[in-house]
Amino acid sequence: MRLLRITCLIAALFTASSASAQKAARPDHFGDAMEWALPLAAAGWAVHEHDQEGLIQLGESWATAEVAAEALKRAVHDPRPTGSGHGFASGHAASAFAAAGFLHQRYGLGVAVPAYVLATATAYSRVHTRHHYTRQVVVGAAVGLGSSALFTRELGRGQQAAFGAAPAGWAFSYSARF
Repeated sequence: MRLLRITCLIAALFTASSASAQKAARPDHFGDAMEWALPLAAAGWAVHEHDQEGLIQLGESWATAEVAAEALKRAVHDPRPTGSGHGFASGHAASAFAAAGFLHQRYGLGVAVPAYVLATATAYSRVHTRHHYTRQVVVGAAVGLGSSALFTRELGRGQQAAFGAAPAGWAFSYSARF
């Protein structure tokens, strides 16, 4: 039942976000892709770990970040750099940082570092393409991190996952105490 509610909320957000899109000074293909790619990658990681509870926590974190960012846009009338629409807070930054924060809270910093880099690049791209002011993406990032801190719990004591660069490419490690 809980998963059904999350799915319905996500479907509602998809329709609401496409209907409220604003014209911008320049296209932001990277930021637009990362708004969805980072949460999907985090969901993929949870599926890979066979972590159904983590998948639910990600859904709760992400949905809360999206709803909070949209509510702030409607409550705080802070226009975008182009002068159009409501820019406070950045939903792209909220979404990206909710995913990165989830990975950090649930699986550890080693897994989250690449997501934090991409989330930061997403926030930068939103400012660089004149979709948002810096303050708008900073608040969006805080909303995303706050939502992940609110809903995400550590995978479990004695369990650790890490991801990083290795001499021949990338490395992943997982350990557990029994």
